Amino acid sequence: MNNGRVTREDANRKPAAKPAATGRLVGRVSDAVDDAVDAARAVARRWDERPGARVRRVRRAGRHPLPVLREVHPEERAAAPRELGVQTIDVDRIAGTAAGTAVPRGGDFLPLRPYRTQNFQARWMRLRHAIDRLTVLPPIDVLKYDDRYWVIDGHNRVAAALYAGQLQIDANVTELIPPGGRPSERATTLAPILTGSQALRTAGRGRRVGNLSHEDLVDEPPDREAP
Repeated sequence: MNNGRVTREDANRKPAAKPAATGRLVGRVSDAVDDAVDAARAVARRWDERPGARVRRVRRAGRHPLPVLREVHPEERAAAPRELGVQTIDVDRIAGTAAGTAVPRGGDFLPLRPYRTQNFQARWMRLRHAIDRLTVLPPIDVLKYDDRYWVIDGHNRVAAALYAGQLQIDANVTELIPPGGRPSERATTLAPILTGSQALRTAGRGRRVGNLSHEDLVDEPPDREAP
């Protein structure tokens, strides 16, 4: 016993090194916490955004052309499609369009102003009213590539979600797997069942079942009215 005194051996003894694995684990946990905090702050900003500011922001985006998947990622032509099924995706992860539509669209996913026909305007108003009434709409169709989503069908529904401040939207997802790549997630085998029972589940939650016609939901047809 040394009665509490520090001996020369104690003073020269080096502290035990922490295992490297512990340091890596702490680093991963710290990164995960930071990512969660950033995501929570992003959601808070979207919720706190005033409706007028949100509409102005979306309209500003509409002044610029909507990104096209094959122009942003030409290599996607060699990718293999894999259906993931119906999912709920974040609206802010929808990057652009994957459809070679004849109607040029802006960053708000709406047709550019010269292409907004009377037929479109009427359908757009019916779609906005349906969202205001909490009508459940069918899923949009998207491609998933590079951890972002690209719309095949449902551009108008995405636009309505952006203007309404909707954070998420239902989508039928097909992932594009590049050569040598791996799927990012497991396919949803219950997608047909979930889709078929959508009306029943919606009624059970007390929400209104969608009553829009197919023409109200699809994008502007090729034989649209002249602008």
